[in-house]
Amino acid sequence: MGRTLFMLLLTIIHVSLLINSVIAVNLNKGFSLKMIHRDSKESPVYPGDHLTREERLQRLLEQTKSKARYIESQILFHSKATRSMNPESTRFPVVYEPRMYYVAKVGLGTFPGRRQSFINYYLMIDTGSDQTWIQCEGATKFFAQNMPLYPWSSSTTYRPIPCNTHPLCKGDKCNVDGQCTYASLYLAGGNTSGIVAEEKFTSRTSTGELESIKLRMGCGFLQKNFTTIGNNHLYGKPDLIAGILGLGSGQWSFINQLGAAGQGKFSYCLETFNPNIEGSDTYLRFGADATIGGMGQKVLTTPIVVPEFETSLYYLNLEDISVGDKRVGFPRGTFKVNTQGKGGTIIDSGAPMSVMFKDHFDRVADLVKSHFDNLGIEYVGPHQYFDVCFRLRGRFDITNYPSITLHFQQADYVIPDYKANFIIFNNDIVCLGIYRDNIYTVAFALGAMQQANKRILYNIMDRSLSFATEYCELGS
Repeated sequence: MGRTLFMLLLTIIHVSLLINSVIAVNLNKGFSLKMIHRDSKESPVYPGDHLTREERLQRLLEQTKSKARYIESQILFHSKATRSMNPESTRFPVVYEPRMYYVAKVGLGTFPGRRQSFINYYLMIDTGSDQTWIQCEGATKFFAQNMPLYPWSSSTTYRPIPCNTHPLCKGDKCNVDGQCTYASLYLAGGNTSGIVAEEKFTSRTSTGELESIKLRMGCGFLQKNFTTIGNNHLYGKPDLIAGILGLGSGQWSFINQLGAAGQGKFSYCLETFNPNIEGSDTYLRFGADATIGGMGQKVLTTPIVVPEFETSLYYLNLEDISVGDKRVGFPRGTFKVNTQGKGGTIIDSGAPMSVMFKDHFDRVADLVKSHFDNLGIEYVGPHQYFDVCFRLRGRFDITNYPSITLHFQQADYVIPDYKANFIIFNNDIVCLGIYRDNIYTVAFALGAMQQANKRILYNIMDRSLSFATEYCELGS
């Protein structure tokens, strides 16, 4: 998150893991998973201290563009518009090949005789898919990885999932041995396949304790065409990623499999993005750990909208937007999703910056321009990778930056922090920190940068999203 940024994961958080409903941890106590930012020194893909501010900003925008294209592909795949396509062309879930903003260090299996009974692996967090998988010993094809392929046959807690024990494990999802199989295809061409197995998953909490759950994961025996995983050796660095941790919201999702026992909720708190420093880590909190409203926080709640098509995205009802104290005045239904899957407003911590369709963006930008024009600030147009930018000459009081308010159904989401709304360059240039998208897929996606310093809680049981202002710091 740059010190945040982010990207929790989430699209968020879409939360999946393919975790089995049998949990070894006490759910009344809750469960938390540490998310390691890719720019953190703890990350296996830490880029080092050499990146300039401009390079960090460019990576921020590239990740946002990549996520926007992923959202487009996912909606097209699941919407009615594609249901008449050739079945072979839509056989696999289509998602972008993730470019690691967060990774998770997890302990897998039970191996008697070891000082530590489990083996730690790094999994790339993908907020756009439900499948969690790891490369397994015996794989016929695999991407480069320094750690040994997962030695499943030596783990006493490894159990292949029999067919017909889950709605997704029938017919062509079974192999000749009666085991449940999986196959995932990523938009960039990477694909993985193997069998679904139950295994013990161990994670260290924010207090240093070890907690374990049983999960269903893919044991990958065939991995091909991955372009962003397994190539660190080309840059003289170790390849430590062993698979993908899926954080989507489909039938295999973490929240859905926990069910009522997990209280159907999760939360997170993201730090403000700072392009000058390395990314910081955060925690995704489940069940009893997912709380909001402490220390006198004012909590606001808005409904989660359920569209008419299958999706891993979390839709909200956005009614209007204000810049400072001036409303844009969008017509009723501007941000509503239609039956074809177009439009709508989503919250997605997997997108670094917010994304807005150009027609809507231009109306918001007009109010931002008017605000700065009234202050005598020069509008300079596009700058580097951003569309709406201004030149600040001399001292500029931070209180002169306009807040941005998202008027959700029953709740106003106020973003007062200028660091969450604007990108500041070293040469006195500031730009509106929203990506202007030329493709009309979603009307608006609330990204991680604009979620900073908010405690955000998703409640799947009553289909609501709650938020409160909170100073998010390391370990929140």
